[in-house]
This record gives sequence, C-alpha cells and structure tokens, in this order.
Amino acid sequence: MNILNPLPGNALRAMTVAAALTLTACDSANEAVDDIRDIGNDAEVFYYVSVGTSLSVGVQPNGSGVVLPTDDGYPNVLYSSIKPAFEAVGNRELRLIKLGCPGETLDSFANGGSCLYVEGSQLAAAADFVSDNLGNVTLVTIDMGANDFRNADCIDTAVDSDCVDAVGLQIATDLAAALTVLRNAAGPDTPIVGMNYYNPYLSSWLEDAAGQELAVDAAQAVATLNGVLRDTYETAGMPMADVALAFDSDNFTDMVTSSLPPPNDMLPANVNNICLLTYMCDAPPRGPDIHANDNGYIEIANAFLAVAP
Repeated sequence: MNILNPLPGNALRAMTVAAALTLTACDSANEAVDDIRDIGNDAEVFYYVSVGTSLSVGVQPNGSGVVLPTDDGYPNVLYSSIKPAFEAVGNRELRLIKLGCPGETLDSFANGGSCLYVEGSQLAAAADFVSDNLGNVTLVTIDMGANDFRNADCIDTAVDSDCVDAVGLQIATDLAAALTVLRNAAGPDTPIVGMNYYNPYLSSWLEDAAGQELAVDAAQAVATLNGVLRDTYETAGMPMADVALAFDSDNFTDMVTSSLPPPNDMLPANVNNICLLTYMCDAPPRGPDIHANDNGYIEIANAFLAVAP
C-alpha cells in the first residue's frame, strides 16, 4: 500500500494521468512565461509570484479521476485575498504569476525536466522574473519537498526511518540551495514565504488496525519532513506557512464526528481533516487523491496569510 500514490495497482492509468497533467502544466508554465514577457516592467504594476509543485497550480481530480491544474489553488485564493487592499493604496495593480509544475522535485526545480521553461527550469524562470522586476515583486511563495519525500518511497506498509532521515537531509541541502538562488535574485527586501505539508498518509486510519498503526508512524515521518522544512526556511530567514498546523495534522487525541459510515463515523481530528480537506477519502474515480479540495486550498492560503508580510 502506498497512500501517496493512490493508484499502485494501475500503472497504466497512473502513467496516462501523469503524462496528461505534465503536458497541461507545461502549457500553463509557458503561458505564464509568455505573459511575463508581454508585461514588461511597469512601475505601477506589481507581482505575486508563486512557484512550487502541483499544489501551487491548484491541481484537483475531476469527476473522472483525471488530475488537472485549476484556478482554485492556494495562490489564487491568496491573490484574491491580498489584491483588494493592495490596490486600494495608490494607483497600483497586482498580478499573479504562477510558475508551478506538478510532480516537481527539488532536482527538476533547479535543473528542469518536469515542465518546459524557456529559461531551462522553474527556478531559473522565477529568478529571472524577480530580478528583472526587482522592486515590483511584492511576494514570492514556494512549496517544495513533498515530491522528493513521496518519490523516496519511505512509507509503504511501514515506515522506513532510515529512508526518512536520508531524504530529509537531501531535501535540506537542495532546498537551501534553491532558496539562496531566489534570495540572490530577489534581493534582501522581497518577501519569500515557504510552507510545510499536510499528511495524506493519515487516510490509512480508515482501513484497519494495521492502517491505524501506519497512520501514527507516518505522522512522525511527516513531522520529520516538516521539521526539516521549518529549519531550512528559518536558516534562510524566510517565514513558513504552517499548513500542518492548519490541518491539525498531529491531533490524534480529539475524536470528532465524521460524515463517513461506521466504523469511521468517529475519527481523530487530524484524520477527519484529511477527509474534509483533500480527496484522500473520496471513492474512485475521484479519489483517493493527495491534492487539496477547495476548502483545503483555502486553509493553505490562510496559513500563508498568517505569516506573509
């Protein structure tokens, strides 16, 4: 069982979905880059730049189970939240630039390979844009590391703690290098805000006693990942949106009434939130899917709002 890969028994479907998603995301990324070139550097136009993984482009499964980028992701929610107040001061316009790429790892983020960018990689595209528009970028948000963790397969029917520690060290190294590139491009005054992650493995609680044991062990593993992210952003001098806290990811203590039938009509708060805020507890073909639903993306945006300058 691999909770972060909801289609372990259907490799062909997984490959087809991944290919379609990547092609769509590449189109979106290139459109964003084209928009950047069309915009130019207008002193009255300011930008919020979003970089990252599938969460940064609002990926969600449709009714057929095909995962596609949407305009309902946390960058769109965050942008809609900050735009009115920003534009109420002076003659200013705020524009959203989404450069994210589904499936992006820290390696492909820096070196390219997942989505197509004229500059060669998402990191290069972001660095070029913020440096070209220095003083006019009001915010950069980044979510990276989840796909590195997932691809390492540290969690299957049990948690491989040595794997978790090893991938955590690699994420710390690669993320620190990427943040240095962004900071050098953006200068000292441009706010750059990262995030940690909610825990989709919690849905294994719904299966049986072994699944509940896995959910508890996986919570410790994801907490390790989130600790790595916290320390790396802190060392870089960047705030971090605490998405894990917004999802109450560690709260096995409080039992709440769920919308699921017995024996899952009472669930730990963190498990219930994964069901309410993602597609992990949805029936096929829409679920199980790791991505946030509309309410989940709102929670992520609110976590950014809580720490963004």
